[in-house]
Amino acid sequence: MHAQRLFFALPILLGLSTGLSAEESYPRVEVGISFEVQNDGNFASDDSANELNDLYTTTEPGIAFFILPGLSIQSGLVLEPVVDPDPGDDRFFEDHGFYVEQLYLLFEQPAFALFGGKFNPGFGISWDAAPGLYGTEVAEDSYEQTERIGFGGAVNFGGEGIGGEGFGEHSLAAQTFFADTSVLSESLGKNRGRTRLADGGTANTEDLSSFSVTLDGQFPDVTGAPGYHLGFIRNEGGRGDPEDEYGFAAALFGEIPLNEDLVLAPLVELVHLENAGATADDQQVVTAGAGLLYGPWNMALSHSSLFGDGDNVDRTQVSAGYSFDFGLNVDLGYKRDETAGVETHTVGLLLSYVFEYGFPN
Repeated sequence: MHAQRLFFALPILLGLSTGLSAEESYPRVEVGISFEVQNDGNFASDDSANELNDLYTTTEPGIAFFILPGLSIQSGLVLEPVVDPDPGDDRFFEDHGFYVEQLYLLFEQPAFALFGGKFNPGFGISWDAAPGLYGTEVAEDSYEQTERIGFGGAVNFGGEGIGGEGFGEHSLAAQTFFADTSVLSESLGKNRGRTRLADGGTANTEDLSSFSVTLDGQFPDVTGAPGYHLGFIRNEGGRGDPEDEYGFAAALFGEIPLNEDLVLAPLVELVHLENAGATADDQQVVTAGAGLLYGPWNMALSHSSLFGDGDNVDRTQVSAGYSFDFGLNVDLGYKRDETAGVETHTVGLLLSYVFEYGFPN
């Protein structure tokens, strides 16, 4: 199950967490690599072209170079399939491209953070935090914001931030940006092609006319550790696009102890997209689900719906997994997807492992 992550700290929102300590040596490099191998088997589809087996990896190295206390260069790299499989054709580790998803300069203090470069703007959380093997997919495909160039910052309240202890931990963040059209928009291996200004699309303007504002928080000392996310985004339409896109997001989540060993982790999120994709169509995305944690075991049930002026999507998934002491996670899942009236069923297996190393130690 995808772990729920609270985004009250900007570096967590953007990628690697920095951590400030006078005891650390500088300069310093920290490396974290997420390895995933996943197999998805589609069957019993209303459209036989959807029936295929896809075995692939998503490998994400994150490298942080700490120059001075609070000052670092953060990077996030990705190896994954960069095109969809051909209809009806099985794939075996094919069509993988390696690209730079994030590369930015970060200055972080307990009360605030500033950053600039290539990053993933904050908006919504279900693209990362929805429970289950397939719980994040609809959000990823509809409103996740990635690979933008610009700058921004965050102010943290509570905890070690402004105001100190006593009323939870909260972060107000804002960023302005445009879509990456540099050489970093291409990929090695299978080349996904370079994004051009002439391609159009949301935020593809090469100027800082798009922005997002988010407010995130959690009350860790309250039973159930309730948390929330509020977000607003404006994406300027690109060349040839008829409208600008506006988005509103609201989410609630928590971790409710049922007994000493059992924890229920619910999440619900509502997202409204005005002129989705810089078109004249409006969309709503609703995600609801819960994970059940019992020691190294997890189970998750979630449902996502996308509806509005275009094709509707309904996706329900159930999954379960086990985390071994040596770091390997194994998850098995099933989803039922109905997109534009076409129903498809999928079973999947995910193996994941995270490697972390810092030097000097």
